[in-house]
Amino acid sequence: MQISEPAEYVILGLLTTRSMHGYEMFQLIEGGTLGQIIHLEMSQMYAFLKKLERLHYIEAEVESQGTRPPRKIFQLTAEGHEVFRQWIRQPVEKPRDIRILFLIKLYFVQRVQPAQLGTLVEQQIKACQSFLQHLKTRQQTTTLQPDDAAFLDQVVLSSRIYQTQALLEWLSELQKGIQHRVLT
Repeated sequence: MQISEPAEYVILGLLTTRSMHGYEMFQLIEGGTLGQIIHLEMSQMYAFLKKLERLHYIEAEVESQGTRPPRKIFQLTAEGHEVFRQWIRQPVEKPRDIRILFLIKLYFVQRVQPAQLGTLVEQQIKACQSFLQHLKTRQQTTTLQPDDAAFLDQVVLSSRIYQTQALLEWLSELQKGIQHRVLT
């Protein structure tokens, strides 16, 4: 068993700043920028918290609330902190993961390691450039006619190339914006 859902990294990221209970994390996600990146149901939140506890990435202390039922206050373990620290520093491998995973990384790097923001974007640009080169190499090895059986494969490959180029343009603009912020 390992982390498989973006929301699990979001939970670890939220707990890097302070300990909190599940509903508090849920409200932070739903009421802010993270809610624009991921969709999370309350039942999923509690399932992810249980899973992260089983992985020993988080631990909970029970806090009494007077006449109300006690609640669990979660905090990162050393292992959970290390897993998150390693994850946040690595670019995503596939451009399709930029829409969710990279934006989550960007969100938390800005908050917990702002000096690393430029480095993360630079690494992501390099990863996308490498992926684009891989796609272009595949494209150069075949020449197809519109009636060829593999024509649709070529259309899909071309689409992926254009999407990756667009992401590289966006990442370049993001990089310029970060550099401008640093200089001012």
